[in-house]
Amino acid sequence: MAHQSQQVAANEWGTLTYFPEWKTLELKWLANTRAMGDEGFRKTLELLADQGLKLHPTYMIIDAVEFHHHVADATFAWRDQYIIPRYNQAGIQKFAFLATDQMPNTVEKGAQPAPDGPATFPTAWFETRDRLYAWLMA
Repeated sequence: MAHQSQQVAANEWGTLTYFPEWKTLELKWLANTRAMGDEGFRKTLELLADQGLKLHPTYMIIDAVEFHHHVADATFAWRDQYIIPRYNQAGIQKFAFLATDQMPNTVEKGAQPAPDGPATFPTAWFETRDRLYAWLMA
């Protein structure tokens, strides 16, 4: 079936699944991110960016419910310089994060979608998949 989801990449920290019917690429972080360093974080984001450039999805999702790594500020600066421009080049139109209800600044808590750093697309954090999907498809 042409519209089935397909795992397109993975490493020890996460899996990437492409949903052709919705032109959506999703990274699901795994629980073992507790033991991950910033190098693993960078390699996983590079994997996501590479698949984005290959597949040109309309939407990207990061399921961070099981994400347990504390990212260094310098790594966020690296992401802004090296990763987000690749997302822009891939043609991403919306970027959504799924998190637990412990996350501040989610849409459910009143935050509004907005570009993150040099992104040309809005990013939003959600506590439920229903709200996330509703925003992506709006």
